Amino acid sequence: MSEQSKSSGLLSQTGLGIALGIALIVCTALATKTYITIKESQNYIQVKGYAEKPIVSESGIWSGTINASNANAVNAYKAIEEQKQIMLNLLKKEGYPQDDITWGAIYRIAVYKKSPDGQYTTNEIERYELSQNVEVVSKDVQKLSGLPAKINDLNLQGHDVSAGSVRFYYPSDKLDALKVSLLADASKSAKERADQFALNSGNKIGRLLNARQGVFQVTAPNSSDISDYGTYDTSSINKVVKIVVTMTYSVKE
Repeated sequence: MSEQSKSSGLLSQTGLGIALGIALIVCTALATKTYITIKESQNYIQVKGYAEKPIVSESGIWSGTINASNANAVNAYKAIEEQKQIMLNLLKKEGYPQDDITWGAIYRIAVYKKSPDGQYTTNEIERYELSQNVEVVSKDVQKLSGLPAKINDLNLQGHDVSAGSVRFYYPSDKLDALKVSLLADASKSAKERADQFALNSGNKIGRLLNARQGVFQVTAPNSSDISDYGTYDTSSINKVVKIVVTMTYSVKE
């Protein structure tokens, strides 16, 4: 065998040895990494943290509808204007300024007469039905909460008013700031629970592996109503803002 052939064979063996060595190192590294990952995944603790805070609504919106009808279109419009003035007088008496009151457009429906046997509708108009929405916005939520009862008194006097309920709100900027604070409180609660669970088992928690925030729930007091997309109760002046976070920590022996 020539010297060149011997050299080529030696280089081939050397290269193979180096390649095997590298492969062994890589396999060892991968095996170690896999082992560590598995070991860490088996040694963790997952806890939930909860925080809530009561709030009081700072504004409210009441909406209603006045109605009027007449066989004559002109008289129907006069009737709806009379109803509007009666409503304005009541709102003024209750202390609501003009800036707090918003009126919508007047809607008109023509109701046609039925045939004598009631089987079909004729082309003759029986009456015109008119309606107009009204909205009252106020920061005096206590006074506003009593407005629907005052409006219903108009119906007892023979007027036709559809009174809706009051919707109560908390300022969005204050709510956003509160959410940040509640997230911190909920995270602290989760950390304390994790510490206690680990301590009870003779371990300590390590680094934070994962944190997941739930959706904020704004509910009435003592309410269990929740939604996957979050809920915002508008029926109550007093509300409670709630948040749940889920945190996963590694565990050190």
